[in-house]
Amino acid sequence: MYRMSGLVMMMLFSTPVWATWSLGVGASYSPAVYKDTPSNKVVIPIIGYEGEHVYLRGFTAGYRVWERRSAHNVVFRLAYDPRTLQPSDSDDPIIRQVDKRRSTGLAGVSYQYNNRSIGQIEVTFAGDILGVHNGIYAESVYRIPFRGPRWMLTPSLGYSWNSAKLNNHLYGVSQHEADRINGVNAFSPNGDGQFFLGLRGLVKVTQHVVATAGVRYTNLQGDLEQSPLLDDTDSVSMNIGLVYSF
Repeated sequence: MYRMSGLVMMMLFSTPVWATWSLGVGASYSPAVYKDTPSNKVVIPIIGYEGEHVYLRGFTAGYRVWERRSAHNVVFRLAYDPRTLQPSDSDDPIIRQVDKRRSTGLAGVSYQYNNRSIGQIEVTFAGDILGVHNGIYAESVYRIPFRGPRWMLTPSLGYSWNSAKLNNHLYGVSQHEADRINGVNAFSPNGDGQFFLGLRGLVKVTQHVVATAGVRYTNLQGDLEQSPLLDDTDSVSMNIGLVYSF
């Protein structure tokens, strides 16, 4: 199963723009990804730092070429990718026999365009830097925040594309696995990806305390819909958090 959902990552990596340091706690829920694995419910600490150029958000760090509120920016990123499959977590007899999928580290670069009237457009390219799968991904996302005196609500819409190496690591069945496991054929997906819709909100409870919540719908596309490892290709994840900013 995924040890931490993409939504948890989003929660870890999101801190209020008016904060320099943020400390808090969050909880998340994400449904099973692989067949007959339990849903993922976790409680995690939230640690963040936001400078004009450097930021730290949980398990990711980055450097902005220009100041953070610039209309155009290029951001160099490092991140931990927690997606794993522990076969023993599953009750499915086939999943229990496939190879373990390990987490990895990612490095990449993003281009951001920020406009207070129309929102933010972000395009990211990144890849595995630890040799776990040597895959790459590209993502484009559009966000538009709606702000009040003490709150902000941000819908998002995007598409994430995975290379064949990344898809085979997460969703494929190698010939070696198929040869030793009865009842499953080799499955080697091509480069393909997923659409996602998100909604994130925050409320400034006090001058320093911020409550956050988010929900994200994801739909895997193309070859990935045929993966014999997956329980479902549609999923909805949710999170909540409470952060102290100073």
